[in-house]
Amino acid sequence: MTPVVLVEIAESGADAARLDLLGRRLLRDLRDLGLDAERPAVQPPPGAKSGTSVAVASLLVGLAGTPALVALVNGLFGWLGPRRGNVKISCGDRSIELSAATPAEGQRLFEWLQACERETPEMNEGRPGA
Repeated sequence: MTPVVLVEIAESGADAARLDLLGRRLLRDLRDLGLDAERPAVQPPPGAKSGTSVAVASLLVGLAGTPALVALVNGLFGWLGPRRGNVKISCGDRSIELSAATPAEGQRLFEWLQACERETPEMNEGRPGA
């Protein structure tokens, strides 16, 4: 079974239409990087807001080893770099939120994803030595 993380993006001041567009672009970019990414079957209703009054777009991204982790970090940071927004990644009951595309934050995200992969038993199903 391929591990899956939930990626939520938000941009300050963005309405539902803008976030839909940003979500579609990020989805395309992640797929172009070779990641198995899709929108969740259930999207928040148009105009829905998170608890912080900022609309959110969500994607599910499958990860299959280190190359996928690197591609996800690169894809998210390519999206985050020019924007005033944030990215929240959830893995099981753990999550991490980033708002800056710096090398230090990229390393932090990569290490967090590795730790999440190691600590989540269902993520290791079907892997040799698991």
